[in-house]
Amino acid sequence: MRERLGRWLAPPDPGRAAAADLLRVFCVFMVGWYHIWQQSWLSPVLRVGRFRLDLTPQVRTGYMFVDLMLVLSGFLTYLPYANRRERPAGAFYLRRALRILPSYWLCLAVMLAFAVAEPDYADGPRLFRDLLAHLGFVQNLFGFSYNSTRLNVVLWTLAVEVQFYLILPALAPVFRRHPLPVYLAMTGAGLCFMFLWTAPMADTVLYVNRLPNMLVVYANGMLAAYLYARLARAEARRGLIAALGTLACVAAAWAVFRILREQSHVSGYEELRHGQLNWRWLLSLCGGAFLAGGSLGVAPLRALLSNPPARFLSAVSFNFYIWHQWLAVKLKQWRIPPYLAASDPNRVGESPWQLRYTLTCFLAALALATLLTWLVERPCARWGRRLAEKLRARLFPGLESGAEP
Repeated sequence: MRERLGRWLAPPDPGRAAAADLLRVFCVFMVGWYHIWQQSWLSPVLRVGRFRLDLTPQVRTGYMFVDLMLVLSGFLTYLPYANRRERPAGAFYLRRALRILPSYWLCLAVMLAFAVAEPDYADGPRLFRDLLAHLGFVQNLFGFSYNSTRLNVVLWTLAVEVQFYLILPALAPVFRRHPLPVYLAMTGAGLCFMFLWTAPMADTVLYVNRLPNMLVVYANGMLAAYLYARLARAEARRGLIAALGTLACVAAAWAVFRILREQSHVSGYEELRHGQLNWRWLLSLCGGAFLAGGSLGVAPLRALLSNPPARFLSAVSFNFYIWHQWLAVKLKQWRIPPYLAASDPNRVGESPWQLRYTLTCFLAALALATLLTWLVERPCARWGRRLAEKLRARLFPGLESGAEP
């Protein structure tokens, strides 16, 4: 009995959060389901015999999971600082660049090739401005590159991420020394931007997803990482921490689904964006509680949250995310799978097509993401690390390597 209890209460690794794997997979899956549902209109109700599971509120509010993805980013990028294992700023930027840029540039190249073929988009100035904004990761600041882009609308998320990466090496050490004041400052600034600047606007489309409005999200992710790093080392009260962590994880998951259910009752584009603003701090707080609590919880819970399938899907999730929406639109245009209607089979309710199309979109995006992760992302990252090491050895022969991504 004591041996079994000891296994249940095995301490977690402070440098790795088990809950991160499942949260990343679930968020990317739900955002993907939302975008695919926009094309298919397939009712997200699962029936097995008498069992009925209605996921309509969660799928209709799939856009809300982007905030949870950013919570996860704040958590993971700050965790090395919380554990005092941070790298120099240059090494941090190199690590992020090798993680993002190869897949991102390839995605932009393909999108650009298709966009150039569109007659109303092929004029030089419009194409150049759109591409330049995406290359500079500022596409979320301009209408022509945000809600009117022909490249890939989901890439605005990466713009917010990169903008946050730019300030993190300066922000993180201050947060570690003064966690509560910096957390309150970030949260206060974010709430002011949301409710004093963005919310009163007649049209918030260009402002709701800018970095200042996301400060509360990143603050909650960083706070969760700070608490996790401290509590993961508290061996004396491991039983109590594991119990409370498990309860926090379950309660946070329940709260997220309650928030999504409330948001699903909102209609109208402007009303949806105001709903995002209203829920953003609480939703991201729940995301942070899920991450810290699940990663501190009992060992069986951590095994459920992080296992080989979850780690594999987590590894390919970045490429799945940046390709799924564009691929879903193209598959529909290419009539894959075929449908009977002249156009828009979702509008006439072609039920067999709706199901086949939804499954095809998920499988195609997953297959493409797997190929690109192992044929592009990881080889380019390895090549970039080797090149960086050679340059470091040539330019600074007496300096120890600290730029390993």
